[in-house]
Amino acid sequence: MAVNELERDYLGLLHECDMIENVIAGLKMEAETVEQKKKQVGNIVMYLETELLDDKYKDKDLTRVNEVIKAGRTYWKSK
Repeated sequence: MAVNELERDYLGLLHECDMIENVIAGLKMEAETVEQKKKQVGNIVMYLETELLDDKYKDKDLTRVNEVIKAGRTYWKSK
């Protein structure tokens, strides 16, 4: 895998983290229902979890990604 491709993919993960954080904070999807927001966050969480199964990120700092996955999962599963 080319270095630029890895960096692009890693940056994509961080952008997905931004999206989750912004939805939870009420900065994105303001017009959507809570259920729609939870569904979107859940979809992103599942995407991130699937991406992390790939060992191409083994040398990357995934602290933020893991923290956002945890926060996103909590939001997604909340009542």
